[in-house]
Amino acid sequence: MISLDFLKGKITYDELSILQNSGIEHQAHNLKEDMLQVEYPDGFLIDVGWYPSFDAKGHFQIKVIKDYEWDCPTLKLTAQSISTLSELLLLAQESINTKLQKTTTSLIA
Repeated sequence: MISLDFLKGKITYDELSILQNSGIEHQAHNLKEDMLQVEYPDGFLIDVGWYPSFDAKGHFQIKVIKDYEWDCPTLKLTAQSISTLSELLLLAQESINTKLQKTTTSLIA
């Protein structure tokens, strides 16, 4: 199973952690468009899915969404392996934290 302990937001949907930290080709039956959603303050969320669903030759898509504007993600990344996915989830979370810090700084100034 994949550990998501490093994510600091509120996990509201998770079918990603059931995957094994091994090759994708043996897990295609678990790969679908809706796999993970994590909510953060100020309307940010991370959304993860596999495209196309159930196709071992596809890829993970990681999106940072603000205020549920699904058509305009603030960040969009792709990964074809679980190890790369974990790295990109950290990058997406750091992106949100940076945006939250800028918002806090501008409110204080």
